[in-house]
Amino acid sequence: MMDVNYFGSVFATRAVIPEMKVRRQGRVVFVSSQAGQVGLFGFTAYSATKFALRGLAEALQMEVCLFAKPVLLACIKMTAM
Repeated sequence: MMDVNYFGSVFATRAVIPEMKVRRQGRVVFVSSQAGQVGLFGFTAYSATKFALRGLAEALQMEVCLFAKPVLLACIKMTAM
């Protein structure tokens, strides 16, 4: 689950950041869920991957603020419960 929910975002971001630096523009948008805001019973592994994505977005924002627009983290409502 980490491979898809977290590392997929990491690798995609690492691929676009160099070009964003050159152009001095761009925006990174991550799609997460409410499970990344609060841990949910029965969703332990999923929640952990979404918490990791939130941490990535917060740290990346501090690193790219000089050359890119704010990093966005869209937290989608969980409906399959």
